Amino acid sequence: MSPRIALRIGTVLATVVLGFFALGKWMAQQDAPRALDWKAQYQESLWGPLQQGALTLAGVNAVLGTGTLWMISSDGEPLLVSRHPLESDALSWRLQAVITLDEQRTASLVEAQAWTPESPDQPVNPAVGEALADYPVARMSLIPAEPVDVSRIYGSFGNPDVRMDVSDGNQAWVYARNGVVVAVTGEQAHSIMFGLKREL
Repeated sequence: MSPRIALRIGTVLATVVLGFFALGKWMAQQDAPRALDWKAQYQESLWGPLQQGALTLAGVNAVLGTGTLWMISSDGEPLLVSRHPLESDALSWRLQAVITLDEQRTASLVEAQAWTPESPDQPVNPAVGEALADYPVARMSLIPAEPVDVSRIYGSFGNPDVRMDVSDGNQAWVYARNGVVVAVTGEQAHSIMFGLKREL
């Protein structure tokens, strides 16, 4: 075999081997769970500032548009939340931001809304949101219109730090470093909450 033919054969073999490596890498990428699009899209504008304690109601409105304010009951306690529609990953989501209020402001809203622990969710006048624009957001929850396969959670956050059994078949997946808790049933995720404090 002449050196020229040997060189050609070596070149072809090297090309074939590199092609197999490239194909293997491509197939691995196709099989890898894909992250939810909103994870990266809002990292700098929402999730990062929230984790740093720097996100306000005005900040959420600037990113997602002005939401609707609601007074809700959470374990018998009043909460003021701002709700925003979000379209992502071919799904409709509802983002709910919990606004941190001082005792005086909470008492004032409870009185104005005639709120009781048994009250259904009540809409709040948008003017209240303007007055509270600089108030901090304590946490945010994303709720999909339909449950999401847990593979998308793995793709977004990896393996949870802790899996906590909540009730029969229901778990809370905790991602302490991200400040995230995911509500999971079987192979489906029902909500993703941002704002878990590290000390918890």
